[in-house]
Amino acid sequence: MSTPPGAPSSSWVHELVRTKRAAIPWDLAVLTAIAVTVPVGISLLLMSGDAAILGLGVLTSIGALVASIADRGGPAVDRVRRIVANAVAGAIGMAVGALVLGNEPATVIVIVVASLLSGIAGVVSGLVSGAALQFLVYSIVGSGIDFGLRPLWLAPLILLVGAAWRFGLTWIDIAVGSGRRRAPERMAVAAVYSSLAAHLDALGTAESEAARRDVTTALNQAYDLMITTRTSLAGRDPRWRRIVTLLNATTPLVEAVTTVVVEGDPLPAEVPNALRAIARSIEDPHAPPPTLPPPDRSTPGRAALSSALRVVGSLLDGDDPATTTVPIQRPDAVGLPRPSARDRVAGLRDHLLGGGETWFAVLRLVVCVAIAQAASVLLPLERPYWITLTVAVVMKPDFGSVFARAVQRGLGTAMGVLLGAAVVALLPGGWSQMLALAVFAAGMPIAIRRNYGLFATFITPVIVILLELAHGGDPGIIVSRVLDTLIGCAIVLVFGYLPWPSTWRSARELGDRVAQVTSDVAEYLSVALGPNAADVVAAVAARDGDDETDPAAKPAREENDDRIVEQARSRSSARRATYRSLSDLRTRVQQTLAEPPPVSTAAAAWWPQIVSLERVTDAITSTAIRAAQSRAQPDQHDVELLHAALTELSDAIRERRPPETLDLPDDALLNSVADEVGAARAVLAA
Repeated sequence: MSTPPGAPSSSWVHELVRTKRAAIPWDLAVLTAIAVTVPVGISLLLMSGDAAILGLGVLTSIGALVASIADRGGPAVDRVRRIVANAVAGAIGMAVGALVLGNEPATVIVIVVASLLSGIAGVVSGLVSGAALQFLVYSIVGSGIDFGLRPLWLAPLILLVGAAWRFGLTWIDIAVGSGRRRAPERMAVAAVYSSLAAHLDALGTAESEAARRDVTTALNQAYDLMITTRTSLAGRDPRWRRIVTLLNATTPLVEAVTTVVVEGDPLPAEVPNALRAIARSIEDPHAPPPTLPPPDRSTPGRAALSSALRVVGSLLDGDDPATTTVPIQRPDAVGLPRPSARDRVAGLRDHLLGGGETWFAVLRLVVCVAIAQAASVLLPLERPYWITLTVAVVMKPDFGSVFARAVQRGLGTAMGVLLGAAVVALLPGGWSQMLALAVFAAGMPIAIRRNYGLFATFITPVIVILLELAHGGDPGIIVSRVLDTLIGCAIVLVFGYLPWPSTWRSARELGDRVAQVTSDVAEYLSVALGPNAADVVAAVAARDGDDETDPAAKPAREENDDRIVEQARSRSSARRATYRSLSDLRTRVQQTLAEPPPVSTAAAAWWPQIVSLERVTDAITSTAIRAAQSRAQPDQHDVELLHAALTELSDAIRERRPPETLDLPDDALLNSVADEVGAARAVLAA
C-alpha cells in the first residue's frame, strides 16, 4: 500500500526528539525538589567530616527519588497506591540484591530471575508493572553498591525512610488541598467540555481532525481517572457521583458535536463559549453558572446539541439525572464494569498462557539482562552494575518502543552526565550543588511528561551529584556513567531489538490491528444503524403520537422509553469503544514512527487509513443522530451493504490484497457513511 497524502511527514529522527504537549505540574516539581534535596542537605549540615552521615543522607534522598518518580499527581488514592507500591518493591529489591553483594555467580542468577518476574508483572496492571520495575532496579543497585551499612536490612530501611519522607510531603499536599479533594477528577471532566468547545471552534479548519482526536483523548483520560478512583467510599460521596454524572452527560454532547461538525455549518460563538463556561463551573464550584444559548433546532445536529446542553445545565443546577430527557448513564456508572479478582486472575492466565507476544517481550528482557550481567563480570569496568540498570529500564516490555527508549536514554544520559559533570567541576561542593540538585530534581516531573530522553537528561545529573557527594568527588564516576550507559543501550539495540522477528513483523502486526479496528467500526455501524436502531426510531415515532393522558397507553409508553434509553446507551458505549480502539491504534503507530526505516515507513503508510476510519465513525455517529432527530428509519438492506463493505475492507487489510469493489447504497440518510466507506476503500487501494 502506498503512502497517500496525509501520512506524517516528519522523519523518524524528528519523532525521537519530539516533545509532547503537557501542562507543567508545578506542585510535583516543588515537592520533588524539596524531597530529594532536604535529606542530603541536612546530612551536609550535620556531617562534620562524618562520611557515614552523608551516606545516610544520600540514601534517604534516593528513597525520596523513588517515591517522587512514582508520584505523577492525580487522585489522592492513586498517588498513595503508586508511592507505597514502588517504595516497598524498591526496598525488597534492595534487600534481595544486598544478600548477593560480592558473590558474582549468585548476583547473575538473582538479577536474571528478578528480570523474569519484572517482565511477567508487566501484564498484570500499570501499578504492578511500575513497582516491578523498581524491584528490578534496586535489586541491581543493592547487588552492585556497598553502602557500608550493617546489618544488611539497614539500607532498605533507610530507602523506605526516604520514601516515607516524600510520602509525607504528598500527604501534606493532599491535606492542604482538601477543599479541592476532587480537583484532578474535576479538571479531567472539565477538559472534556473544553475539548468539545475547541472542536466546535475548529469546525471547517485544518485543525478539525486534531481537535476531534483531542476530544477522544480527553474522554479516555477522564474515564480512566474516574475508574481508578471508583472505590466504595467514592461511590457514596455525592461530589464524586456528581462529577461522574457530568462526565456521562458528555456522551450525547460528543455525538451532537460530531454531527454538527459533519453538517459543516459554523455555530455562533456563544455555543462553544457556553461549553467553556460549563468547564469553568466544573473546575470551580463557586464560579458563576453558565449562560446557555437559546435552543436551535434548525438541523438534527443542532437540535441534539441544544438538548444535550439543556441536560448539562439542569445537572449543574442540581437536578436528578433520572429526570433528564436525554439518556445518560446512572451516576455510579463510568462506562466500564469493575473487574472482579477472578476476572483479573483469568486475564493474567490468558496473557501468560496464550500471549506469545508477551513471552517474547519477557524473553527479550531476560536475555538482555543476562548479557548485561555477563558484561558486568567480564569487562574491566569500575561500576558495571549501571550497564544492567540501563538495560532494565530501557527494555521494560510494556513501556513503548525499545529502539526509541534506547536511543533517548543514551542521548539523555550523555547530556545529563555532561550537565552533572559541569555542576561538580564548576560549583564548589556543598550548598551551591544543593541548589543545582534542586533545579534538576524539579525538572524531572516536568520532563517525564514530554520526552523520555529529556527525563533522562534531568534525572542523570541528580544521580551524578548524589553519587559524587557519597564518593567524595571521584571523577571516575562521571566517566564510567557515560560508558556504562552506552554499553547498556548497545546491548539493547544489538540483542534486544535487531535480531528479533517481532521487530521486523511490526508492519504486519500493525496491519492486523488496523483490520481489527475496521471490524470494530463495522460492529459500531450495526449497533448504531442496525435493526435495533430502526426499532427505536419506530418507538420514538410511536411515543410522539401517544396520548400521555391516556392511562391505558402508559405501559406501552414506558416500554418504548426503556427501549430508547437502552439503545442510546448501547450506541454510546459502542462509539466510545470504537474511538478508544482508534486512539490506541494511533498511539501504537506514533510510537513506531520513532523507529528507523523500514519499520517507520510501514507505520506511516497506515496513517491515512486510520484517518479514513475515524471519518467513517464520525459519519456513522452523525447519521444515527440525524435518524433519531428526523424519525427516519435507515433501510436495513442498505445498512447491510455498508457492513459488508467494511467487512470486506477488514478482510483485505488482513490478507494484504486490494479490496473488492462492493456496491454501496445510494440513500439520502446513509450517503455520508457510504461516501466515507468509499473513501476508506480508495485509500487502501491507492
